[in-house]
Amino acid sequence: MGNAETLKRDLDLLPPSMIIEVERLVKKLKLQCRNTGKSKHLLSELAVYSIEDNLPPDLALQHDHYLYGVTQRP
Repeated sequence: MGNAETLKRDLDLLPPSMIIEVERLVKKLKLQCRNTGKSKHLLSELAVYSIEDNLPPDLALQHDHYLYGVTQRP
């Protein structure tokens, strides 16, 4: 029996009050999954731009210069 089938069987044995808690947990996990995927995608896009624009790979080497206009460090 697979994980999904075992989980479904176990859910059938829970009292209704606990089902509500399981629903909340599932919603939270779905949200985390969506947010995690977006973050990875966004970081990949930023890495491409740093290469195209000849910026430091981590954008942190001269962050004071980029953010505040401070003279660049050697």
